[in-house]
Amino acid sequence: MTTDLLSGDYHNFLQALKERIRNAQSRSALAVNRELVTLYWQIGQEILTRQREQGWGAKVISQLAKDLKAAFPEMGVAEKVMLTLAQ
Repeated sequence: MTTDLLSGDYHNFLQALKERIRNAQSRSALAVNRELVTLYWQIGQEILTRQREQGWGAKVISQLAKDLKAAFPEMGVAEKVMLTLAQ
């Protein structure tokens, strides 16, 4: 058994598995980032629409940022970010 673990075949197999895992992790991160960018763009568009149609101002956006931050503290939603999305 120990000889099998030290063989070149085992090490090649291990390296191939590590590479596949790293590649999958990278693809996963890229997919998440792509989805978040799309989400933020959509949020910005919806805020702009409401600003035009309903006259939303900075106070509404500030309240929206506070409410989203309370609901999703791990996302770091801040008023400054919300204002940037709405531009």
